[in-house]
Amino acid sequence: MPNAVHAHFVPAARRLAIAIVLSMAAACSLRAQASPTDLEARLPSLSGLERARALAKLVDAHKIDQPEQALRYGAEALKLFKTYPDPAANVATLSELLWPHMTAGRYDSATFYADSARRFAQRAGDRAGEARAISNLGSLAQRVGDPNRAVESFTLALALQRGVGNERETANSLNNLGFVYSTDLADYPKSLSYHLEALAIRERTGDKSGVALSLNNIGIVYGRLREFDQALSYFNRALRLRREQGNKPRVASTLNNIGDVYFDKGDYPRALNYQRQALEIRAATTDKSATALSHRNIGMVYLAMHSLDEAHRELLEAMRLAAQAGDRGLGVQVRLALSQYDRAAGTPAAALASAREALAIADSMASRELVRQASAELALAQEAQGELVNALRSFKRSKLVSDSIFSAETARHIATLEQRFADERRLHEIDSLRRNQAELQLQASQRAFQRDAAAGLAILVAVVGFFLYQRRVEGARLAESLSVTDALTGLRNRRYVQQTIEMDIAASVRRCRAASVRGVAVDDADLIFLMLDIDHFKAVNDAHGHSVGDQLLVQIGTVLRTTCRDSDVVVRWGGEEFLIIARFTDRHQGVVTAERLRLAIERHTMILPDETAIRVTCSIGFAAFPLDPDRAEATGWEEMVAMADRAAYQAKRNGRNTWAGQEQGLGSGV
Repeated sequence: MPNAVHAHFVPAARRLAIAIVLSMAAACSLRAQASPTDLEARLPSLSGLERARALAKLVDAHKIDQPEQALRYGAEALKLFKTYPDPAANVATLSELLWPHMTAGRYDSATFYADSARRFAQRAGDRAGEARAISNLGSLAQRVGDPNRAVESFTLALALQRGVGNERETANSLNNLGFVYSTDLADYPKSLSYHLEALAIRERTGDKSGVALSLNNIGIVYGRLREFDQALSYFNRALRLRREQGNKPRVASTLNNIGDVYFDKGDYPRALNYQRQALEIRAATTDKSATALSHRNIGMVYLAMHSLDEAHRELLEAMRLAAQAGDRGLGVQVRLALSQYDRAAGTPAAALASAREALAIADSMASRELVRQASAELALAQEAQGELVNALRSFKRSKLVSDSIFSAETARHIATLEQRFADERRLHEIDSLRRNQAELQLQASQRAFQRDAAAGLAILVAVVGFFLYQRRVEGARLAESLSVTDALTGLRNRRYVQQTIEMDIAASVRRCRAASVRGVAVDDADLIFLMLDIDHFKAVNDAHGHSVGDQLLVQIGTVLRTTCRDSDVVVRWGGEEFLIIARFTDRHQGVVTAERLRLAIERHTMILPDETAIRVTCSIGFAAFPLDPDRAEATGWEEMVAMADRAAYQAKRNGRNTWAGQEQGLGSGV
């Protein structure tokens, strides 16, 4: 069917949408530059300044994936610029030559080129070039393990870039700052604020590569916050974009990050698959640091799977490559992994040496996240070596750093940032829609087209509105999750109960009243409060260390989640105590529920890396609300929790591994 005839049958709104898309594509094509392949094909026919400028662009294009080729192009370009001056292109070439040298681990050469670019730019009055050189020096500082110096460089570059109005480079510096704050300094609210601002700029300017980078780095923040579904959502969006663009090193980076999430979730086969995909790509490059990271991650997966020989082989290769690359931060991570391996292999002295060395490097880098990890691993190594006093001191240090990272204030700050980002985007979208509407009205010459424009605009408004709604929901969900979730187990915490229980109490009271008025019995009006306490939990900590105790609590949380109904509320109440609220059930189900939970805990086995099996039992107390169905409001939920707690204490006094109830008495633990 001819296009003109076919267009007649396209609905008006679709016609307008197509017109808008085509106009945007045309605008993008006008701005597009020749691809690296096109430039290389034209290179033999170019000479003089034109050839020098083409070479400069090729340096930028190949600086990561083909560093040696970039160096050859750069050397020729700099030679030509001496005869055919172009200060801006000269500065850009000097600045970007940092990357191939840094990728190869030649940090002195990398520093030389970036410093030369900065001085050349200052003499030429090229503030944009100066900012780019300073930003590259920040990337170098981060690579060699100096995050504070990196922040100084990125902040200075950002100020210069804002001053010259360079949005693309402004977004790059915002991204770099966000990455340092998440990866090295563990300041997640600050990291997210930079990444969100960078994402907004990149979306506005149509920088697809930059959008993918921002999505990837936001995923890293959510992963660190253990918001795994959110992290995977961002990573998968980034992966799609990067595959479309054919950027293999960036694809490998995102595959690596997805593997990390599955590792944290305990899905080791899937984690191994993603990490191997990343390594396959990285092994074909000269980026030793990235390749070392993949070997380290694969080693960690093997370690978690108790495949010690494979783990050791991968970790030794990671250490060799990290040393060659001079990547101090990665060196810390590999040493910590080797410490874990040595503990699992029964060589605690070697584990202690690796952990101490890792902590010393982390301290010198002032990296909060690495200090937290190194302190925790050192505590375990000291415990394995029998240095219990030192182990306790190291554990306390790790706990203090962890608490400073994952605080309630952090949750509130992140929620505020998400809301601010949504508000700013809403204002920007409204302004853009108004401009688009004005342009469409000027172009419209017939009333029919004006109706089409209105219909198309309505679709755009609906899409934008839905997008903004999603962002608001996203921000609200993050804030709520962080403030009402236990950081260790991922269960709900006391604050969640305090915020939601009154609604359940009110619903229970209404159901009881309705049943009383009708004179009928109901089996879905009660709330059963069950307090569960792990028996002899202190003995687990004393025998195996606090890290094992924490892992046990995480696993107990998983057992409780899978044993309870989806409608029940499972809460880490404090320490080794868990509160379960069986919602809208029959009070006589208290015995059944308590016994089901007791039996699930008794049957659960935790396997340590050395294949030691740990099994524990629990004592449970329960009480049903309302205490008196005829006087449903006579007792508050706090009293019910207190009654369940007293019943749990009674169960412990009666031999543990049992339960006691408010009305039903004692239950057998056999």
